[in-house]
Parts: sequence; C-alpha cells; structure tokens
Amino acid sequence: MTTSTNRNAVVRLDDTRFIYRTNFSGDPERDRFGSNRRQFNIVIPSDQQAHDLEMAGVNVKWTQPNPNYTYDGEFISRPFVRVNVNLESKWPPEIYLIAPNGVKTLLTPETAGVLDSIRVKNVCCQAKMAEKKNQPGAYTLYAQYVYVEQAADPFPDPYANRYAAVPEGDTELAPASEDDMPF
Repeated sequence: MTTSTNRNAVVRLDDTRFIYRTNFSGDPERDRFGSNRRQFNIVIPSDQQAHDLEMAGVNVKWTQPNPNYTYDGEFISRPFVRVNVNLESKWPPEIYLIAPNGVKTLLTPETAGVLDSIRVKNVCCQAKMAEKKNQPGAYTLYAQYVYVEQAADPFPDPYANRYAAVPEGDTELAPASEDDMPF
C-alpha cells in the first residue's frame, strides 16, 4: 500500500495475473452466483503484501488444492483478492489492453468484456480501498487503473511467412467452365 491511512489507501498489484474467471462484461452467466457486478480476482504478488492487506482489513483468500487434480510437485497456495470494476461511476477506472505488438487501447464499458475471452500474459493494477458500509474496518478494492497485456497467440499462423509477399485484397478468379469442375 502506498498511503498510511486506510481511508485513502491505494493498493498496487504489479506484474501478476488474473485467477479464476473474470467478469469485465458484467454478464451474470460468467459469475458463479449470477451477479452482474463487473469484477476480477487477481493474484497478490507476495505473501508479505497479502499479509499487509489482511491486516488492513481486506478479505484476502488463498488458493486450495483441487482434490480431482494430480499436481506434478508440491501444491503452493497463492493469495488473491477480488477487485471491483465500477465502469458506471463518476470516476470510472482506466482499463487498458496492451496488444502483443505493444499497442495500448483504452477500453470502454462496451469493450471491456473483451478481457473475459483473451489469453493474458501480465496484469498491473492499482486499486483504491473502500470501507464496507455494513462492516466497519472491512475494506474492498475498486480498480483505478488496470493494464492487461495480451499473450501472443500460442498457435501462430503457419502460412503467414509463406504468403507474406502476396498482397491482400480482392482478386478476380477466372470463371470455371463445366469442363473444369472436379466432379
């Protein structure tokens, strides 16, 4: 955290990743409980930062091993926290998608849902702590800035180099005669 009082505390979660399903679109079908709240869960980069957030009153959760999965090595529990994304507020967060080629795009409430369906390489997030109205001393996080780096396609186009010299656009194909039909 970067400030001393929880009332104005800002939390930075740098060089981390999302965990579980994101819901930037606000689609109730993307939420386990059918909520249309825009939110995401993000891994807290260090155990010390997770401990500091817990001491400040933030609900930090830890991953649990899946009993239906066999792990290659020892399971390591990771801390994570939920971050709310209030795009309809007076001061909405700035959410940027960083494409693999480095192009930065500011997302709008209409386009933020694209983050629910892309492969993500890295996430940097700054969130503000807000005290819960019905639980004094308990805080939730609201996104202020989110930078999401999109991962390059794991299955690159195998023909891109082969046809790189061929110009794109409409090409006229010669009409086929009945004699040219393969069947």
